[in-house]
Amino acid sequence: MKYIGKSKLDSVLIGTIAGLLAPILVFIIYYLIMYHGMNIGAFFHYLTNGEIFVPVISLCCFAANLPLFFACIWTNRDKSARGVLQATFIVAIYVCIMKLI
Repeated sequence: MKYIGKSKLDSVLIGTIAGLLAPILVFIIYYLIMYHGMNIGAFFHYLTNGEIFVPVISLCCFAANLPLFFACIWTNRDKSARGVLQATFIVAIYVCIMKLI
């Protein structure tokens, strides 16, 4: 009898989507915990003028995708882990481009 449950969540596309959405979720949690008194426009203005937007994005990606990657590895979802790694490289390329600009 073939086990189907794991194969639904074990795809590169699912891992890539999760790897791109997880840093956004961590970024929202960071905003809600650290700057809950500030409106969102002022928060983005603070991040861009203080030149800390790129480091915050890279830390959110690291904080979100590292546990997600290891969770995929430990549950033998290797294709999803590959997608999370792909999403991490996409964010890393964005961070490198923004640092050069």
